[in-house]
Amino acid sequence: MTDPKRAPAIQAADGPPRSTKTIYPGSFAARVAGRDKRPLGVLFALTNFGVNHTRLAPGAMSALRHAHARQDELIYVLEGTPASDVVYLEISTSPMSSPCDA
Repeated sequence: MTDPKRAPAIQAADGPPRSTKTIYPGSFAARVAGRDKRPLGVLFALTNFGVNHTRLAPGAMSALRHAHARQDELIYVLEGTPASDVVYLEISTSPMSSPCDA
């Protein structure tokens, strides 16, 4: 029997895509054009911790430089070797790792 209060398990890649491709204006939007973002936190009613499954085309950016006043941010790489620009420090990552591991 399934607990009605408990959300069902899903595969991250099967989450619904973000309804709005980006909130960045014009030329900034072009920088994240190769991004497919699926906000998973919404499915599980998370309010203070963002969880997204994001797939990037080669050369695409996941986000422009930004900061959160009340949240931390964790990036975990499943495939590929993206570079992260964190506080003026470029960090290369590898599959099954996080920039925090570097």
